[in-house]
Amino acid sequence: MATVFMKWLETSPKDYDRGIQLLTLGKLQHVKERIVRDYIREGTRVLEIGCGTGTLTAMMAAQGASVTGIDASPAMLAEAEAKLGPDIEAGRVTLKLMDATLVGDRFPKASFDVIVSTLVFSELSPDEQRFVLEACTTLLAPGGRLLIADEVVPPRSLTRLVFYLVRLPLVLLTWLLTRTTTSALRDFDSLLAQSGYRSAVPVSCLSGSLVLYEAALSQTPGTEFQSPIPKLRHRVTLRTLLVDLWALFFRIIPPYPKFKTGLYAIGNPDRKSPVLVTGNFDLTVRRVVKALDGRADIWLLVADSAGINVWCAAGGGYFTAEKVIAAVQSSRLDEVVAHHALILPQLCANGVDGWRVREETGWGVHWGPARAADIPAYLAAKRKKTDAMRWVRFPLKDRLEMVTVTLGFYGLLILLPVFIFWRSMFWPVTVSMVGLSYFYAVVHPWLPGRDGLRKSVPLTLIALAGLFIYTALRDPLPAERLFNWVVGLTALSVFTGAELQGMSPVMRGEQANWGWEAVIGAALGLVYWLTPLALGWR
Repeated sequence: MATVFMKWLETSPKDYDRGIQLLTLGKLQHVKERIVRDYIREGTRVLEIGCGTGTLTAMMAAQGASVTGIDASPAMLAEAEAKLGPDIEAGRVTLKLMDATLVGDRFPKASFDVIVSTLVFSELSPDEQRFVLEACTTLLAPGGRLLIADEVVPPRSLTRLVFYLVRLPLVLLTWLLTRTTTSALRDFDSLLAQSGYRSAVPVSCLSGSLVLYEAALSQTPGTEFQSPIPKLRHRVTLRTLLVDLWALFFRIIPPYPKFKTGLYAIGNPDRKSPVLVTGNFDLTVRRVVKALDGRADIWLLVADSAGINVWCAAGGGYFTAEKVIAAVQSSRLDEVVAHHALILPQLCANGVDGWRVREETGWGVHWGPARAADIPAYLAAKRKKTDAMRWVRFPLKDRLEMVTVTLGFYGLLILLPVFIFWRSMFWPVTVSMVGLSYFYAVVHPWLPGRDGLRKSVPLTLIALAGLFIYTALRDPLPAERLFNWVVGLTALSVFTGAELQGMSPVMRGEQANWGWEAVIGAALGLVYWLTPLALGWR
């Protein structure tokens, strides 16, 4: 039940195997040993979907199998290549950088005796799960086996309760570290049956939360699944109001409100209608729908962006070419429209390789306008963008909104400890923090510098000037208290300018300033500690 934490381990491939071993109490290794012992023989042709660092790959190759391993992570594949060098040279192992949804197009029919996957299907959306399972039915040779080891929701009530109690803090911690997570499989045996398999569970571990499914092609064909394409309309409901309220104050705090991935219709699109791609942040999808409802007939393909807006998700590596490829493949888009043109948001171009999408799927990528409001005009002009459509703007309304969003997180980060340990200063710090932040939002374009850290210099001078004027005219302070306020306001001004630059689409992320923030914080700490000693205030 702790395998959700593997999303963090994937960011450190060298530690992945050891970490998974600890998190699954060694049970995943037991499952791998059972796979090799019971299903792998000399000459067995194996496709491993999500080979990771190659641990199971090496075990199967040592048993005499011919293994083709695929993975969507270049870092994990690099680790596997280093581990499997001799097997690769000997031709026992072939490794490919590939998304799971591409297997049906990349390998000949009936070319594998065993297809195996460990801890992969819980990372796929339901549509992707079904698509990959159906693709595997064409790849298995007669008598072949599909083996899937993954995390599942336990069947019994008590174990299910324990499962969720243990999983919840791991989900939160994993999200904080990686902004992603996994979803434990539920009713997966039913999905196997619908996809054309008969299945059994030869191994069940960790109170039923880690299982191995053994599936073979059924004599009865799978159920043809043609889900109607849902239509989206712009509607204001209690749910949307609550989501908007949450997003206004706590947008950068988990959980992100997600929209279900898949293909949707806006208006009455036909086979010639354009296809627009976006991420699955709930607010993003609803704003796109609001901009298009009643103004265009369009197909909207919602891809997995980890519930993050497309600009931040693309920059952070959560909205990639692989995610777009998976969405195109699993939605069976080519059965719905008669063209092969995708329109992606301009703001995700920093993280989505359009040429990779074209090469893997045959779908061309066009970069749409920067703002959703310009999409109808862009479509009316036959995908021609004006300069105004290309420019990213940051007007006062957006600046005030984004300051409110970031204050929700930083307010908790700073004000909660102040309230607990320094309660007498809670309201002064709150007023100073809120005042500085909104003042920064208003004057942001006119402060010199293209970096938040540089903008914090004039912001600090303005804040200190305001402090001196206030204390001179209204409330004179003794030297020691005035010194404390100077240090505190300086620190708060630097923090505001440096950290709130992440709210702006025209500056780098705030991570660029973390090193200097630490240096400045340490220097201010020394000044705060040494000055009173030197002046004999303590």
